[in-house]
Amino acid sequence: MNDCKIILIGGYCATGKSTFSRKLAEHLKIPCFNKDVIKEVIGDGFGAENTDVYNKNSAVTFSLMLHIAERFLQAGKPCILESNFKLSESEQLKELLDKYNAECLTFLFKGELAVLYKRYAEREKTERHWVHLTTGENREMFINWHNYDLNKISIGKAIYVDATDFLTINYEELFNKAECFIQGDN
Repeated sequence: MNDCKIILIGGYCATGKSTFSRKLAEHLKIPCFNKDVIKEVIGDGFGAENTDVYNKNSAVTFSLMLHIAERFLQAGKPCILESNFKLSESEQLKELLDKYNAECLTFLFKGELAVLYKRYAEREKTERHWVHLTTGENREMFINWHNYDLNKISIGKAIYVDATDFLTINYEELFNKAECFIQGDN
């Protein structure tokens, strides 16, 4: 049995990835690192007046997540990483997992574009941290974000979650699959 395990939670915007990752971490009693939360901490450290926060925060945030993941792999401890991973980030994670002969379970959240865009637009009206505020991003940009193939960012065993309607998601089943993965009962 391999003790080096990471759970990735990725997929499209406005699919409930962050909420699911927090609930899963609580259920499994393992740490979860959300890219948006790390991005907020870094942003607060540099301040809103620093334009580099807008230009480099995403790349810096992922580098920090990769560093954290490696520390957990070195210690043989599981963790959860949540983000809308880019292909290049997924490739870096694969290299890291290979380096430690680690296992990975990936939850990939998707949904109907029109529903996701409506959620996204509503979310943008709420009081969000300033690092997430869009600067005129429109529906076309949102669609482009959702044109990437989730299969390309999948690592290890992939579980696809249709988050078009949150009420249809069987969260207990997903928690059980993650628990079996962590315990080695694949």
